[in-house]
Amino acid sequence: MGYKVKWVEDNLGVTRKALRGFEKAGLMPKNRNSQYRDYGDDDLDCIWMIRVLQGMGYSIKEIVEMFSDKEFDFDSSISKKIAELEEKKEELERHLGYAKTIKLTGRLPSRPKRMGDVKFEDFQRDAIDKWNILEDPQGESYAKFVDMIINKAPEEWDNSNLGQMISMIEMIETIDIDFLLAEYVLPKAICKRKSLGANHPDIQLMVKIMYENFNDLCKSQDREIEIPVKLFARLYSSSYLAGDISKLKLKTGDYTEEDCEFIADAISVFGGYKNFNELYEDELMHGRRDEGGKENE
Repeated sequence: MGYKVKWVEDNLGVTRKALRGFEKAGLMPKNRNSQYRDYGDDDLDCIWMIRVLQGMGYSIKEIVEMFSDKEFDFDSSISKKIAELEEKKEELERHLGYAKTIKLTGRLPSRPKRMGDVKFEDFQRDAIDKWNILEDPQGESYAKFVDMIINKAPEEWDNSNLGQMISMIEMIETIDIDFLLAEYVLPKAICKRKSLGANHPDIQLMVKIMYENFNDLCKSQDREIEIPVKLFARLYSSSYLAGDISKLKLKTGDYTEEDCEFIADAISVFGGYKNFNELYEDELMHGRRDEGGKENE
């Protein structure tokens, strides 16, 4: 007694449409006798082999070539297939790093000021390469940390700020003192001085230290570049208002929405704007440009 199509669908995960595709490709004998076909053991062996090969990334076309070539070199073929899969894996990881960067920062790469100056494919390729948090070990650790904290139940936290800070340090051993200063100590100090106003010299001095630490971090990772002040202001200010970073600040209870808005304003003032709203409007109108007038992705 043979196996019905329903049995093959349920046990081998092959749809009726796929079975007809196997037959059309010549991988299995066509059903010439009746509308309802029975599959024998040889048929199941063939289907099983096709499914195994598909699981390794082989296409139906490649499988047909493999079955029709009596001198087919499987060792050579699977080595080539592994190389192809490695290449696809690298491509997927680049897109994954790109997506995680956008999720973390809450920012999308802005289009060029003048459309047509760059083809979208070139823009996208460049953005994916540059906006890739997986290429930055400390950044990747920070992103994992942020995701962990956002999804951590409130009752799992120690109620004190000190307890939270100790937990943070224990979770990510790669965070150094300068990073903690820029990401935790200085923003908290700024919040305590909201009454001074975002443009007060004391507030601006602390933002300046945050900016210098940000640049030092870039240089420590073999990036011999200095981030322009305006670009820093755009990146850093928005991180307090959108994305997982802002969710983290609110989730831990160390910052209120008012705190985040004030820090964003202070950073925007450092970048030469009156407040974050003016920075945001300028970005919408003119795109992202560095201080030299060159457009950024």
